[in-house]
Amino acid sequence: MATVQKRNTVYTARYEFTPAPVRNHAVEDKVFSLFQPDILIPGQFMATTKSKTHRDPEQRLMLAVLEDAVWCFQNGLRSKDKKKQELSQEAEQWLTQEDSSWLFSFNEICDLLGFEAEYLRKRLLRWKKDAFASRAKSRADRPGYTGRKSHARDKRHRDLRTAAAY
Repeated sequence: MATVQKRNTVYTARYEFTPAPVRNHAVEDKVFSLFQPDILIPGQFMATTKSKTHRDPEQRLMLAVLEDAVWCFQNGLRSKDKKKQELSQEAEQWLTQEDSSWLFSFNEICDLLGFEAEYLRKRLLRWKKDAFASRAKSRADRPGYTGRKSHARDKRHRDLRTAAAY
């Protein structure tokens, strides 16, 4: 037994042991809570998935009509596709129309959804103006921009005129 004690004292003298770490129960609870399952009752789960504002089916339809009109207006404005351009023009006519006599007019939809029709109309037309201004600015910033598109025939005629000048 004396040799075992002798070995242990030599071992403990050679290696210093630190005391056991102090346990912080608040930190342990937070860490362990990360691995616990969340328990929700169905009412709590459904509250997170539902929209904050309840809309009737008619209001959702009107909102979809308004959203589609704005999308067509913005998407077709810069498009080269004729169908998209026509849809954009129709949407712009619908947006700028002041008539409120029928249910699905722009003014009537905005009133029923609680939007300010005049403000929305102004912002969309300002967006159109800014979109055209930024397009013209980006074209003007390109090097070698002459203000019109160059066609192959025009280029050939320019080359012939240049060659004839020599």
